[in-house]
Amino acid sequence: MAVPASNNETKRAIATPLCSAASPLPSCSALPAAPSSPLSPATAEALHAAARAKASCLKAQAELSCALGVLDQLVAEGQLAVTGLPVVLGFQVYRQEGRISWQYPEAIQLLEGNLKKRKQLAEQLGEAHSQRGEPYWTIKASKQEGQP
Repeated sequence: MAVPASNNETKRAIATPLCSAASPLPSCSALPAAPSSPLSPATAEALHAAARAKASCLKAQAELSCALGVLDQLVAEGQLAVTGLPVVLGFQVYRQEGRISWQYPEAIQLLEGNLKKRKQLAEQLGEAHSQRGEPYWTIKASKQEGQP
């Protein structure tokens, strides 16, 4: 497998922008407040800060996905080894094999289906006990008119 000639060549290849950046979201002041519920300025700013941070994460995830695609392509072309890569910006980048998944015979699948039904019955009869995990926030892009 061919490897870049030097660490400088590797650093130059990594530093080169690989993906185009998506258009930024409007600033906090450009976003209208929800007309049905008046928000305090602190609440509105906290919501806007969370939305901006989520937009940054989504943009970073898209850039990461693109960069990983380029790395996969370089590996497929034999231009990049999957081991012995340098530490870049404090991160060790390495490639792992895909996770193993299993396909079970029909007899096992039937047993699993039976167990699921028995679990549901135990829940309905009050024999099983539930517990709730820690609360968390979910931030998703809204489906507004004119957006796909």
